[in-house]
Amino acid sequence: MPKHITHSLLLLFASAGTYLWLITPSLTPYTLQLVAVLLLIYAATHWFRKPKRSQASTPTSHIPLDLTLLTIIILLLVVETGALASPLIFLLYFLVFAVAMLFEIEATLMLTGTLLAFFLLLPSTNLTDLAHLGELLAFVMITPLSLYISHQHEDIARQKARTHTLTNHLAQEETDTLLFLSTNLKTTLLSALDSLSIIIPKTTAKKAKSDLSVLYSDLRALYRSAQDLQNSIDLETD
Repeated sequence: MPKHITHSLLLLFASAGTYLWLITPSLTPYTLQLVAVLLLIYAATHWFRKPKRSQASTPTSHIPLDLTLLTIIILLLVVETGALASPLIFLLYFLVFAVAMLFEIEATLMLTGTLLAFFLLLPSTNLTDLAHLGELLAFVMITPLSLYISHQHEDIARQKARTHTLTNHLAQEETDTLLFLSTNLKTTLLSALDSLSIIIPKTTAKKAKSDLSVLYSDLRALYRSAQDLQNSIDLETD
């Protein structure tokens, strides 16, 4: 199943399950106890996760569970402290931003729609109250903002990844260049210079001797240039 469908269903079931709990009279007296149990589960999953860092699981593999638990906990706390009039309503805004950052666009839209339906179906919601309407509209308005910030965050992350890749590539190129200068080019030039220093004194033809001397001078200049280039790369790398 695609990730965006899985994440959307998790948020939908978490909100629906919370709603069913809150409208069941026999369960509502135990809401705070349920919050305490969920917090213990959340803390326990993080505690037992620490020794498993050396295993193959990725750090993002537990995000769906974390956001599902946080969705239930926050909804329970908000409703218990006044629903749309709760002083903890801002926690739902942070939840929308977290889902936008860590989940897909579809999951964020699903969460927004689910939150609107959740509070519209609550008996305590009064649509003639401007404060309640304002909170409902806030969910609608905050969703595009959270998606925009999430998109910007993803762009920055991609740029950092490209920069890191380019830096590694340049470092490898510098290493290859240094190896070529130190092991291939300079060695070959030294060998050629040594050979010419032996051949030139033995050459009797004046023209050939002159040409070989010019070649010897050019090779010496090339050797010095290679040495300067190697020193420059070493300095920049350090």
